[in-house]
Amino acid sequence: VRYRSMHKAYPLSMGFAVCCAKGVVADYLAQKFVEDRDEVDRRRILAMALFSGSFCGCGYHVIFNVVFERVFGPTMGIATLLPRVVADAVVVFPFMYMPTFVFWDEAIRFGTLAHTYARWRSEIGGSMREYVKIWPVAMICTFTLVPLELRTSFIAGVSLCWLVVLSVLSH
Repeated sequence: VRYRSMHKAYPLSMGFAVCCAKGVVADYLAQKFVEDRDEVDRRRILAMALFSGSFCGCGYHVIFNVVFERVFGPTMGIATLLPRVVADAVVVFPFMYMPTFVFWDEAIRFGTLAHTYARWRSEIGGSMREYVKIWPVAMICTFTLVPLELRTSFIAGVSLCWLVVLSVLSH
């Protein structure tokens, strides 16, 4: 109850904190256990943490809980659910989420944004193929079953697994 009330009172702060921590855990797990690295790349973990906190925690709150609610109205069935899921798949993920992910990773790890667009172009196809395996169903659950103030936390839980996949694909 307290967790939920804190999300209602401080959605951006809670979203950033939860998702930043999730980004650290996801990339650490990817590096240590999926990639079997002896030493972790701390800059990569920082990039994932900042991306996760800023976009997944704050950006998703604004997009899904503010903008989508104003544009599509409350989720009241397939007529208002389907446009949300489609908008995430064809606008939010490819043109907001992925560019922001690549931006943070390029800026923190390499200190330049010179290759951001080329990298986005080379990675978007594979990322979209992985996206469709997880996120449409997760978005249906998000918009139908999860209370508005807990959407970013729910997405963070699903995203913990997703970021491990994305981290491995991108590195």
